Amino acid sequence: MAEKENNSEEKLKRELGLGAVVFFIFGYVVGAGILIQTGVTAGETGPALWLAFIIAGIPNAIMAIIICYIVSAFPVSGGAWVYSSRLASPFAGYIVAVSILLNIVGALALLALGFGTYFEMYIPESAYIISIIILIIFFLVNLFGVKFASWVQIILAILGDFLVIFIFIIFGLPNVNPANLVDAEGGLFPTGIMGIFIGAIILSFSYAGFQAVIEIGGEIKNPRKNIPIAIILSIILITVVYILISIVMTGVMNWQTLGETEGTLIDVGALFFPPFFLNILNIMILIAIASTIHGIILAYSRDLYAAARDHILPSIFAKVHKKYGTPYWALIFFTIGSCLFLVLQASIIDLSIFISFAMTIPSLIIAYIPLNLEKKYPELVEKSKFKLSKKTVITLTIFNLSYSVFSMIIMIGYSPIIVIAVAIFYGLSIIYYFYRVKMLKKKGIDIKEICKSIPEEVLEV
Repeated sequence: MAEKENNSEEKLKRELGLGAVVFFIFGYVVGAGILIQTGVTAGETGPALWLAFIIAGIPNAIMAIIICYIVSAFPVSGGAWVYSSRLASPFAGYIVAVSILLNIVGALALLALGFGTYFEMYIPESAYIISIIILIIFFLVNLFGVKFASWVQIILAILGDFLVIFIFIIFGLPNVNPANLVDAEGGLFPTGIMGIFIGAIILSFSYAGFQAVIEIGGEIKNPRKNIPIAIILSIILITVVYILISIVMTGVMNWQTLGETEGTLIDVGALFFPPFFLNILNIMILIAIASTIHGIILAYSRDLYAAARDHILPSIFAKVHKKYGTPYWALIFFTIGSCLFLVLQASIIDLSIFISFAMTIPSLIIAYIPLNLEKKYPELVEKSKFKLSKKTVITLTIFNLSYSVFSMIIMIGYSPIIVIAVAIFYGLSIIYYFYRVKMLKKKGIDIKEICKSIPEEVLEV
């Protein structure tokens, strides 16, 4: 009986406009790859770090087009679960949901650790303690509702991301040494062509933010129009920014030094900024990373909410705070999970591979589900503001599937231990899925029947 009561839970509110969505995406994305992964990735790619960002951006741009196509027809919170369960199968949706849980817990740990690493400029050896504290702070911020949280995100993006990027690029470009952009002995690819692709896979996480918007589709005003526009604007802006900053990073500091020292923006900035300004820059970087942590908690708590609303996960995650309208148990889960993850103290590279592999699994599923959209829900496609021809959808789908498989092969060869650990997690999760389905059937709840229905919020726009 308690399970069935989920259908009467409070609905999430549509309060986010186009500007808030663009700020949300930009603030979510930029605080990850550029601020935490860039230095260590330079050691894999060589001076062509900028090329790795472009390669990483291509499949993400294609995925952005696919997502625009889906979301414009099917705007809903917890989109990854809803789309895959409705357009593929409940089991496929469950695998996507589990992948997101794994990915987000690891991502929050990585970002919090990055925040703590920059914070060590003020309190040495404090990275892990500070990491846990910052996660708890944003857990509390997100409890107060999406409108409050979105304003926090806008402020963080302006004070952190935009200022850091503007200042670093404007003052850094004149200090670029063209000789650093090509290795004296190995040319553009001193680590080999595969080094560029390894770097691109590591940096895939740096583009993950634009996809997060599908998780809050049920809380965006005029979503059929605003979501596609916000995604396209954001991914163009972000790619240009990544190229410029990577050129400054490898152009000011030799790529080998960057890789060996896991150089940060502060390390590179120290070569051209006056010493007194480095403290200000570090504060802005902390704010920028904080905006990404905040964005992840805000967006992906909605996936737990949506999956629990459909009973595939425990009903407690579908509970919405009566006053603030937030899925508070989902917020609690991610906060505790990521804090526990920090105890493992994995390296940034290990966490990056771990996250990238967990992202690739749902990418395989989400890549092909657009093929079923028009067949299953022609009436929703008709309402869409962003339409694609069937031939275009097939072409984009084939590319994304091929790139995802290629990425998985490289990751298996690069770090088999991490891949095995993730595989064990999936194995245990699949066992839980069949147990959960069996238990629900005894209670008269059929997951397949639930996943035939469309959430009410989709029909309201």
